[in-house]
Amino acid sequence: MTTDEFKQHIIPFSGKLYPMINRILKDEEESRDAVQDLMLKLWDRRKELGKCLNLNAYITAAAKNYCFDLLKKKRPLRMGEKEEFKVQNLHSEEKSLELKESHEKVQNIISNLPDRYREVIRMRDIDGFSFDEIKEMTGYEIPYIRVILSRSRLRVKSELLKIYNYEEGSKKQFVDQILQG
Repeated sequence: MTTDEFKQHIIPFSGKLYPMINRILKDEEESRDAVQDLMLKLWDRRKELGKCLNLNAYITAAAKNYCFDLLKKKRPLRMGEKEEFKVQNLHSEEKSLELKESHEKVQNIISNLPDRYREVIRMRDIDGFSFDEIKEMTGYEIPYIRVILSRSRLRVKSELLKIYNYEEGSKKQFVDQILQG
């Protein structure tokens, strides 16, 4: 693979990989560094990449494996280090805490989904990949991806409704807000 081919075919993946890497590593600076390191590793393997049949799947798998390797070498947590949540349009601390708790519950529900459900819902709804990109990475046909995504969302919604009594007005609004955003 030439330099121009690398720039044209591989470099554009960095923007697509960042959300997935950031979700795994949960640290923006570390995620940016990981994307750069991954691009350097891919540059070193550019001859192998030219022979690769499914470049999207290869690069996505390499990114996941790299992140998991980083997590294995996990550094000790720094004092006072907390996971930050970007919460928009909230006016009170109580709503912010409730929304943070709700997002944690959604993440737990997604984490407990079967592998293919979890993978597809994260790729589509969290990482923002298109159906065509998901097809290339997973090998699933687009209609099947849509079915998995629909079933994943239904399971998440069902579990949320079990957690929050659907009849309670304020909790129903949180469930609706989470499922829409």
